[in-house]
Amino acid sequence: MTEHVQEFPTLEARPEGSRLKGLLPDPGHMWMVFRRHLWLFLCVGAAVLALVALRTLTMMPVYTSTASVVIEPRKNDVIKVDSVVPDLPAQSDVVDTEVRMITSPTLAMRVVTDLNRQGYDMGPIATETQLERAAAKLSRNIAVVRAGLTYVIDITASSDNPDLAAAIANTVARQYVASQKDAKVGATRSANVWLNQRLAELRNAAGAADAALQNYKVRNGLMSAQGATMAEQEVSSLNQQISLARADLAEKQGRLSAARAQLSRGGGGADVGAALGSGTVGGLRAREAEASQNLAQLEARYGPLYPDVQTAKSQLADIRAQIQQEINRILSSLEADVRVASSRLGSLQGSQSSARGALASNSTAQVGYMELERRAEASKQIYEAFLNRSKETAAQEGLQQPDARISSFGTVPALPDSPNYPIATLFGIIAALVAGLIAVGLAEYLQRGVQTKNDVERRLRVRYAGAVPSLESTLSGMRETEAPQDYIVSHPFSSFAESFRSLRAFVALRSRARALAISSPLPQEGKTTTSVCLARTAALSGTSTVLVDCDLRRRGTSSLLLREPRAGLVEVLTGEARLEDALVLDEASGLYVLGTSESPATTFDPLTPANLDKLIKQLKERFEFIVIDTAPVLGVADARAVAAAADSVLVITRWSKTSINAAEAAIELLLDANANVAGLALTQVDIRRYASTGQSDVYGYHKKFSGYYQN
Repeated sequence: MTEHVQEFPTLEARPEGSRLKGLLPDPGHMWMVFRRHLWLFLCVGAAVLALVALRTLTMMPVYTSTASVVIEPRKNDVIKVDSVVPDLPAQSDVVDTEVRMITSPTLAMRVVTDLNRQGYDMGPIATETQLERAAAKLSRNIAVVRAGLTYVIDITASSDNPDLAAAIANTVARQYVASQKDAKVGATRSANVWLNQRLAELRNAAGAADAALQNYKVRNGLMSAQGATMAEQEVSSLNQQISLARADLAEKQGRLSAARAQLSRGGGGADVGAALGSGTVGGLRAREAEASQNLAQLEARYGPLYPDVQTAKSQLADIRAQIQQEINRILSSLEADVRVASSRLGSLQGSQSSARGALASNSTAQVGYMELERRAEASKQIYEAFLNRSKETAAQEGLQQPDARISSFGTVPALPDSPNYPIATLFGIIAALVAGLIAVGLAEYLQRGVQTKNDVERRLRVRYAGAVPSLESTLSGMRETEAPQDYIVSHPFSSFAESFRSLRAFVALRSRARALAISSPLPQEGKTTTSVCLARTAALSGTSTVLVDCDLRRRGTSSLLLREPRAGLVEVLTGEARLEDALVLDEASGLYVLGTSESPATTFDPLTPANLDKLIKQLKERFEFIVIDTAPVLGVADARAVAAAADSVLVITRWSKTSINAAEAAIELLLDANANVAGLALTQVDIRRYASTGQSDVYGYHKKFSGYYQN
């Protein structure tokens, strides 16, 4: 069944490079498809552009303005005071939290109230419900976005009023900063009120604790001076005095003992330390020395018996007696000093015992005193701490600073942000391009007609015989004044006539058929016009040609070329007329026509294989080229019998109209009838459309050969 169908290389049989190239779309093919549907692309694109323009022009203009605030988690305090409300930590998550705070309904209500005071119409806000509705409406027109990973927050407001857009953005920024400060001041003020109330209570408690302590001290004799009680001070003083008295007694006892020890050794106490330090004894010692010196001089001069010597001796003895008396007096004085020091020490020790008794009696009272003292001290410390904190909190009311500042205010926009005409234009162009390309793709996808050489060879798997343009498309805008079959006679060098010479060359070189049947899957595909024009072209070229009208029902060829009814094909096949009598000469081209006189009135079928074989044999004896116009294959069974009797069959399909399924079905029927399908030709091609039959066909380049034709 497939012996008459052309075999083409499969994907597996292709070279590796070609196989890889086949996986990618062919740019030339894509451009061809685009150019083929150029007007569709332009129409769809223009429609999309018009819709975008209409939508853009009818949109209400929306203006936007942006204000920015900067979060500042670290600040330099004027004074070092712990704040009641802590500052924001230096963490990135804090910025996201503040973004949520800016979009809170509470802040939105503050903004609505402020804008209403500024004179902007924000709707009724007399009640809490109305204020909440106005705030919710306002929030829908505000976008708060963090700028990347920075501490900057952009506040963008939208409105159909440019002044209102800027006012909303700036008011949100100001109210946000003010709300931070108000929150801190409010918290500080509340803390200060509570501290003052607590201070009054603590002041009373501290005073009561001090009064209880002093009363206890008075009742229990625990009065103190310089940090100690009177009993403690008395005991301490007596201890010091006793220590001094004991030292004094020991010193005096030591002197007396030393003097007595010196007396016991002899010498009469002359070397007693107290005597040595006495001025009286010193004076007497000087007189003694002077007397001794005088005595020695007298004895040396006068001898021991001299009266002056005796007198000198008496004076010396008297002086020495005085010295001894002074020493004895000093020793008595030492003993008296020892007795006095001992007595003083005893008196002090007695007083110490009394003082210790009084101190011991105060020990029990001291325990209670310490407890009261601790309580009083604790009350005092708590009171002082609260007092200091109250002073710090009071000072903070004027020092509170927000954790954010406004880095830039929103300006009044001069142009609306929406619709954005440049963006809308760009979007419209892109949408038009996309929609146009989609329309082209859909049109190509939904195109079921046989349109290109590739469709014929790749999808129908038959030889591409060529294409016959529509006469109108070859005239370059000129009016069509002749029928196609007459135009090829009057314009034999036109591109329209050249298309039939190409078909004739294909048949002659490809199948070398002398009897060529021309058929089509469906009616109105240009089969009859192609048959007549092909036959006339062959006849004009000097080839002996006959055109046989085997479409007994429509009689298309006979209607075009035969002016009067006369015996024709049916009569020849039934033997009612001779072939010579049925042939009619076409004087314009030299073509002979074997027509059909009228449509058959009965079911009798003269187109039997035997009759057809006999007829074709007779025609071959007289003519070099036989063109047989058949009925449509899919609708009339006669066409298959005629095609099988002919040497070859040329299938005709109307360009871009005949579906591939119809063409494929017709070819299958012809192959089942053992017809030799020479190829398939496209008719009524509009060659004005770019690559109308594909880039690989001659009409992809027909403009380059315009100088060769005379249309």
